[in-house]
Amino acid sequence: MSSRWIQKRHKDQFYRLAKAKGYRSRASYKLLQANRSYRFIRPGWNVLDLGAAPGGWLQIAREAVGESGFVLGVDKQEIEPLPWSNVVTIVADIEDPSITGKIRREMPRHVDAVLSDTSPDLTGVWELDQARQIHLANQSLDIATRVLRRGGNLFVKAFHGRDFSNFRSRLTRCFRTVRTVKPPASRSDSSEVYLLGLSYIGRKCIEFSGDEVREDANVVPS
Repeated sequence: MSSRWIQKRHKDQFYRLAKAKGYRSRASYKLLQANRSYRFIRPGWNVLDLGAAPGGWLQIAREAVGESGFVLGVDKQEIEPLPWSNVVTIVADIEDPSITGKIRREMPRHVDAVLSDTSPDLTGVWELDQARQIHLANQSLDIATRVLRRGGNLFVKAFHGRDFSNFRSRLTRCFRTVRTVKPPASRSDSSEVYLLGLSYIGRKCIEFSGDEVREDANVVPS
């Protein structure tokens, strides 16, 4: 890390807010802002967080579901435990074919919402990094189609670029509403956006054509 990068991060308002609030990452505010706008996580729900390290989104999800909900975090690296009995983490790779079984064994009931802030180890080669990130987004969608209840929601990170539109089209076949969200905490100079799928239509979604579901394109919260 360069000293310039560290100085820039320390001046970042969301970095400072996260430190003051006790959140583990400035990215906590991305989920917090998006959920305030769209309420895709609700009290009492069961939430799956893919790529959950270091745990900032787990904290926001727990605030949203309260004591009666449940949050499961999945990441390839171990996550420092959080002080709530209804927040559980497992070490697992979302590309592991057995991941669905591991998730189902930990979840007390059905899954109401899936979150994914997964990102590859960046190489600095944009075309490669973007392709790898979209691949992880597709993996997250595949998991969501296997564990989400009908009517559940998916909030997933994606990078603009090649295959972005194809990935978005996949979402429109699986959710009644799809929105593109750029939370204020997401840096303006970043190609990062989040796609929000609302009201999962069920496993038959892959067989449906895109025009059988409604798509609200490019809706960005103010």
